[in-house]
Amino acid sequence: MSLTLIALAAAAATHSIAIEHHGQQLGATYTARAEMRTRTVGARTPNRMDAQRCQWTATIVVDRKLDHGPALARTIATDKRFSGSEAGACTPGRELGARNLTQHHDKIAAHLVAVAQADRAPLLAELDAVRNLASN
Repeated sequence: MSLTLIALAAAAATHSIAIEHHGQQLGATYTARAEMRTRTVGARTPNRMDAQRCQWTATIVVDRKLDHGPALARTIATDKRFSGSEAGACTPGRELGARNLTQHHDKIAAHLVAVAQADRAPLLAELDAVRNLASN
């Protein structure tokens, strides 16, 4: 059985930057969130010790939002993943994301800053494209 959960509060890291584009100051906010995927492996048989384990994988996704409006907001997929397993079956009430991702908060924050720096050139290119379309 496979269950997909989104742990919004688990990786609630944000990073804001200011960009100057043709003499105008623009702000962009990057927010990291984790998409959790869980899977129960093993068997649970009567009269024997429970051999089930909950394997989880969290993929970090970064959302970009510009401060002046919803234009050019987008999701930046990254390859940053964390994984682990715990004894027992995966159930919705276990809240694996919040508990397990808090120990990786510093790594998630550093990754968020790196993604924001790497997105600077694509963001400027998108702003130039929008400006060129608006001037035609």
